[in-house]
Amino acid sequence: MDISALQAFEAVCRGRSFSQAADELFLTQPAVSKRIAALESELGTRLFDRIGRAVVPTEAGRALQPHARHVLAEVEASRQAIADLSGQVAGRLQVGTSHHIGLHRLPPILRAYTQDYPGVELDLDFMDSEQACLAVERGDLELAVVTLPASPPDTLVTEALWADPLA
Repeated sequence: MDISALQAFEAVCRGRSFSQAADELFLTQPAVSKRIAALESELGTRLFDRIGRAVVPTEAGRALQPHARHVLAEVEASRQAIADLSGQVAGRLQVGTSHHIGLHRLPPILRAYTQDYPGVELDLDFMDSEQACLAVERGDLELAVVTLPASPPDTLVTEALWADPLA
């Protein structure tokens, strides 16, 4: 299986759109379609159905998705392991945060981080704090900068970054 085809497959699954996947992967929509067609041909089955304007995975697509995620995560981990041998900090860092924190608190921090670690590609996702915590627990994000309840889940390692007293 071609890694670029799995990347296209996963991007279409996430965005429910070939066009959105193309934008995310910096490809044309026909290039994404070609990669999906090659994967479908290799597997001998359709992976997506069109329902109105949305694209949804077929039963085969839903079965493939967790395996594709796993393979892509392993490929990224392999790249990171090789990069780690050279002592460089590089790779993709997936961060989830709320809109308020992402727009008002993080910009100077992220600007400094990208200057200190130019080999790190930041992937910033805006979502509710609860969703970000769940995404970290599922392994979809490496880090979340969020507001937490007084008793955060035991499954997460947390650190207070600042106090935000109510006025």
